[in-house]
Amino acid sequence: MPQSLDYDYNTYLAVTLSTASHIHFQPSSLLAVHPSLAYHGQVGGLQDVQLFAVPKTDWDQVGEDILAVLRAKQGVLGVHVQMPKQRVKRGSDEL
Repeated sequence: MPQSLDYDYNTYLAVTLSTASHIHFQPSSLLAVHPSLAYHGQVGGLQDVQLFAVPKTDWDQVGEDILAVLRAKQGVLGVHVQMPKQRVKRGSDEL
């Protein structure tokens, strides 16, 4: 997975793939779903979860369509829209 993600510019989708599916071996083939979809790679050590991005300027107009098509694809077990999480720094006395 990329070191830094730009949540101001993109909406990110974590797509869980069946390990028995041909898509698992070529996740970039899902790019055919929509021209706004970009492949960002594997999520950490999770071989069955792949990260895709859609520019926010497109997401508002086509996001629901992209989600529906991805979820209907054979071999796709789940699609989750990723939200940035705010990290909180704890003081040493909280540990």
